[in-house]
Amino acid sequence: MKFFSLAILFCFFLNFSIGNSLTMRCYYSMQSWYETNGEEYQCMVINDEIFDGNRVTIKKAEGNHESGKTDDDVKFFYISSVNLKYFPRNLENVFKNLELIFLFKSSLIEITSVDLKPFPKLKHFQLAANPIEVIREDLFIHNPELEVFVLFGNKISHIDPKALSHLNNLRAVYFFDNVCEFSNHGAETRSGVLEIVKQIEQGQCQNPKYTTTTENPFSP
Repeated sequence: MKFFSLAILFCFFLNFSIGNSLTMRCYYSMQSWYETNGEEYQCMVINDEIFDGNRVTIKKAEGNHESGKTDDDVKFFYISSVNLKYFPRNLENVFKNLELIFLFKSSLIEITSVDLKPFPKLKHFQLAANPIEVIREDLFIHNPELEVFVLFGNKISHIDPKALSHLNNLRAVYFFDNVCEFSNHGAETRSGVLEIVKQIEQGQCQNPKYTTTTENPFSP
Protein backbone atom coordinates (compact mmCIF):
# COMPACT_ATOMS: atom_id res chain seq x y z
CA MET A 1 0.00 0.00 0.00
CA LYS A 2 2.84 2.37 0.88
CA PHE A 3 4.58 1.53 -2.40
CA PHE A 4 1.35 2.16 -4.30
CA SER A 5 0.94 5.60 -2.67
CA LEU A 6 4.52 6.53 -3.51
CA ALA A 7 3.95 5.44 -7.10
CA ILE A 8 0.89 7.68 -7.37
CA LEU A 9 2.84 10.59 -5.88
CA PHE A 10 5.70 10.02 -8.32
CA CYS A 11 3.32 9.99 -11.29
CA PHE A 12 1.71 13.20 -10.06
CA PHE A 13 5.02 15.06 -9.99
CA LEU A 14 6.06 13.54 -13.30
CA ASN A 15 2.87 14.69 -14.98
CA PHE A 16 3.21 18.14 -13.44
CA SER A 17 6.73 18.44 -14.78
CA ILE A 18 5.77 17.25 -18.24
CA GLY A 19 2.80 19.58 -18.24
CA ASN A 20 5.17 22.55 -18.00
CA SER A 21 7.19 21.29 -20.97
CA LEU A 22 5.52 21.68 -24.34
CA THR A 23 6.03 20.45 -27.87
CA MET A 24 6.33 23.12 -30.51
CA ARG A 25 5.26 22.41 -34.07
CA CYS A 26 7.31 24.04 -36.81
CA TYR A 27 6.95 24.76 -40.47
CA TYR A 28 10.53 24.31 -41.63
CA SER A 29 11.80 26.20 -44.67
CA MET A 30 14.62 28.27 -46.10
CA GLN A 31 13.95 31.98 -45.60
CA SER A 32 15.62 35.35 -46.05
CA TRP A 33 14.63 38.43 -44.03
CA TYR A 34 15.93 41.89 -43.12
CA GLU A 35 19.59 42.32 -43.93
CA THR A 36 20.31 38.60 -44.06
CA ASN A 37 23.02 37.41 -46.40
CA GLY A 38 21.19 34.71 -48.32
CA GLU A 39 18.69 32.25 -46.88
CA GLU A 40 18.72 30.53 -43.51
CA TYR A 41 16.88 27.43 -42.29
CA GLN A 42 13.84 28.51 -40.30
CA CYS A 43 11.34 27.18 -37.80
CA MET A 44 8.07 29.08 -38.04
CA VAL A 45 5.86 28.12 -35.09
CA ILE A 46 2.42 26.95 -36.24
CA ASN A 47 0.81 25.90 -32.93
CA ASP A 48 0.87 29.23 -31.14
CA GLU A 49 -1.90 28.10 -28.78
CA ILE A 50 0.79 26.55 -26.57
CA PHE A 51 1.68 30.08 -25.51
CA ASP A 52 -1.26 30.79 -23.23
CA GLY A 53 0.00 33.85 -21.39
CA ASN A 54 2.18 31.85 -19.01
CA ARG A 55 5.93 31.29 -19.16
CA VAL A 56 6.41 27.94 -20.88
CA THR A 57 9.30 25.54 -21.37
CA ILE A 58 9.78 24.09 -24.83
CA LYS A 59 10.54 20.37 -24.59
CA LYS A 60 11.00 19.65 -28.29
CA ALA A 61 10.04 20.68 -31.81
CA GLU A 62 8.14 18.64 -34.37
CA GLY A 63 7.58 19.08 -38.08
CA ASN A 64 8.65 17.92 -41.53
CA HIS A 65 12.26 18.85 -42.11
CA GLU A 66 13.58 19.56 -45.56
CA SER A 67 15.78 16.83 -46.98
CA GLY A 68 19.02 16.42 -45.05
CA LYS A 69 18.07 18.98 -42.36
CA THR A 70 17.64 18.59 -38.60
CA ASP A 71 16.92 20.91 -35.68
CA ASP A 72 20.66 21.52 -35.43
CA ASP A 73 20.46 23.26 -38.82
CA VAL A 74 17.84 25.75 -37.64
CA LYS A 75 19.34 29.22 -37.38
CA PHE A 76 16.12 31.21 -37.74
CA PHE A 77 13.27 31.16 -35.20
CA TYR A 78 10.04 32.96 -36.09
CA ILE A 79 6.86 33.29 -34.07
CA SER A 80 3.82 35.51 -34.46
CA SER A 81 1.39 35.00 -31.59
CA VAL A 82 -0.76 37.28 -29.48
CA ASN A 83 -0.63 34.51 -26.86
CA LEU A 84 3.12 34.98 -26.31
CA LYS A 85 3.63 37.08 -23.19
CA TYR A 86 6.99 35.70 -21.99
CA PHE A 87 10.04 34.55 -23.90
CA PRO A 88 9.98 30.71 -23.98
CA ARG A 89 12.46 28.73 -21.91
CA ASN A 90 14.79 25.98 -23.16
CA LEU A 91 14.69 27.17 -26.77
CA GLU A 92 18.49 27.01 -26.89
CA ASN A 93 18.42 23.26 -26.24
CA VAL A 94 15.91 22.62 -29.00
CA PHE A 95 17.70 24.78 -31.58
CA LYS A 96 21.36 24.91 -30.61
CA ASN A 97 22.60 27.16 -33.39
CA LEU A 98 20.12 30.03 -33.48
CA GLU A 99 21.37 33.28 -35.00
CA LEU A 100 18.09 34.98 -35.92
CA ILE A 101 15.09 35.46 -33.61
CA PHE A 102 11.95 37.24 -34.82
CA LEU A 103 9.04 37.91 -32.44
CA PHE A 104 6.15 39.48 -34.32
CA LYS A 105 2.74 40.69 -33.10
CA SER A 106 3.03 39.14 -29.66
CA SER A 107 1.96 40.31 -26.21
CA LEU A 108 5.54 40.63 -24.95
CA ILE A 109 5.82 43.58 -22.63
CA GLU A 110 9.45 42.97 -21.73
CA ILE A 111 12.56 41.26 -23.07
CA THR A 112 15.59 40.84 -20.80
CA SER A 113 19.26 39.88 -20.91
CA VAL A 114 18.33 36.65 -19.11
CA ASP A 115 16.05 35.75 -22.03
CA LEU A 116 18.84 36.31 -24.56
CA LYS A 117 21.78 34.95 -22.57
CA PRO A 118 21.53 31.45 -24.12
CA PHE A 119 22.14 32.86 -27.61
CA PRO A 120 25.75 34.12 -27.82
CA LYS A 121 25.68 33.70 -31.62
CA LEU A 122 22.65 35.96 -32.05
CA LYS A 123 23.09 38.20 -35.09
CA HIS A 124 19.59 39.34 -35.99
CA PHE A 125 16.92 40.22 -33.45
CA GLN A 126 13.51 41.53 -34.40
CA LEU A 127 10.80 42.73 -32.04
CA ALA A 128 8.02 43.99 -34.29
CA ALA A 129 4.50 45.08 -33.33
CA ASN A 130 4.78 44.23 -29.63
CA PRO A 131 3.79 46.36 -26.60
CA ILE A 132 7.38 46.73 -25.36
CA GLU A 133 8.18 50.12 -23.82
CA VAL A 134 11.76 49.89 -22.52
CA ILE A 135 15.16 48.69 -23.77
CA ARG A 136 17.48 48.17 -20.82
CA GLU A 137 21.21 48.81 -20.71
CA ASP A 138 22.17 45.18 -20.29
CA LEU A 139 19.77 43.67 -22.85
CA PHE A 140 22.51 42.54 -25.25
CA ILE A 141 25.33 42.05 -22.77
CA HIS A 142 25.56 38.37 -23.79
CA ASN A 143 25.11 38.98 -27.54
CA PRO A 144 28.23 40.79 -28.77
CA GLU A 145 27.83 39.52 -32.36
CA LEU A 146 24.50 41.28 -32.93
CA GLU A 147 24.37 42.86 -36.39
CA VAL A 148 20.73 43.82 -36.96
CA PHE A 149 18.16 45.10 -34.45
CA VAL A 150 14.59 45.63 -35.66
CA LEU A 151 12.26 47.37 -33.24
CA PHE A 152 9.46 48.88 -35.30
CA GLY A 153 5.84 49.06 -34.22
CA ASN A 154 6.35 48.82 -30.46
CA LYS A 155 5.70 51.39 -27.73
CA ILE A 156 9.34 52.23 -26.99
CA SER A 157 9.58 55.42 -24.93
CA HIS A 158 12.85 54.72 -23.13
CA ILE A 159 16.22 53.28 -24.17
CA ASP A 160 18.96 53.25 -21.55
CA PRO A 161 21.86 55.40 -22.82
CA LYS A 162 24.42 52.57 -23.14
CA ALA A 163 22.07 49.88 -24.41
CA LEU A 164 23.70 49.67 -27.87
CA SER A 165 27.08 51.29 -27.28
CA HIS A 166 29.08 48.06 -26.90
CA LEU A 167 27.72 46.37 -30.05
CA ASN A 168 30.68 46.80 -32.38
CA ASN A 169 29.15 44.64 -35.13
CA LEU A 170 25.79 46.41 -35.23
CA ARG A 171 25.25 47.60 -38.80
CA ALA A 172 21.49 48.09 -39.12
CA VAL A 173 18.73 49.30 -36.78
CA TYR A 174 15.06 50.05 -37.40
CA PHE A 175 13.13 52.11 -34.84
CA PHE A 176 10.19 53.60 -36.74
CA ASP A 177 6.64 53.65 -35.39
CA ASN A 178 7.51 53.96 -31.70
CA VAL A 179 6.99 56.67 -29.08
CA CYS A 180 10.65 57.70 -29.38
CA GLU A 181 11.57 59.93 -32.30
CA PHE A 182 15.01 60.07 -33.91
CA SER A 183 16.35 62.29 -36.68
CA ASN A 184 15.90 59.22 -38.86
CA HIS A 185 13.88 56.09 -38.19
CA GLY A 186 16.66 53.65 -38.80
CA ALA A 187 20.06 53.05 -40.29
CA GLU A 188 21.46 50.53 -42.73
CA THR A 189 25.14 51.42 -42.47
CA ARG A 190 27.60 51.30 -39.61
CA SER A 191 28.04 55.09 -39.72
CA GLY A 192 24.27 55.54 -39.55
CA VAL A 193 24.05 53.19 -36.59
CA LEU A 194 26.75 55.14 -34.77
CA GLU A 195 24.76 58.34 -35.27
CA ILE A 196 21.68 56.78 -33.68
CA VAL A 197 23.78 55.32 -30.85
CA LYS A 198 25.13 58.81 -30.24
CA GLN A 199 21.59 60.22 -30.06
CA ILE A 200 20.62 57.53 -27.54
CA GLU A 201 23.71 58.19 -25.42
CA GLN A 202 22.79 61.89 -25.38
CA GLY A 203 19.35 61.08 -24.02
CA GLN A 204 17.31 61.22 -27.22
CA CYS A 205 15.03 58.42 -26.03
CA GLN A 206 14.69 58.97 -22.31
CA ASN A 207 11.57 58.75 -20.19
CA PRO A 208 11.73 59.89 -16.54
CA LYS A 209 9.19 57.21 -15.73
CA TYR A 210 11.95 54.63 -16.07
CA THR A 211 15.33 54.35 -14.35
CA THR A 212 18.24 52.06 -15.07
CA THR A 213 17.89 48.95 -12.91
CA THR A 214 21.47 47.74 -13.25
CA GLU A 215 24.90 49.23 -12.89
CA ASN A 216 26.63 49.93 -16.17
CA PRO A 217 27.94 46.44 -17.14
CA PHE A 218 30.41 47.94 -19.61
CA SER A 219 32.22 50.35 -17.29
CA PRO A 220 35.84 49.47 -16.30
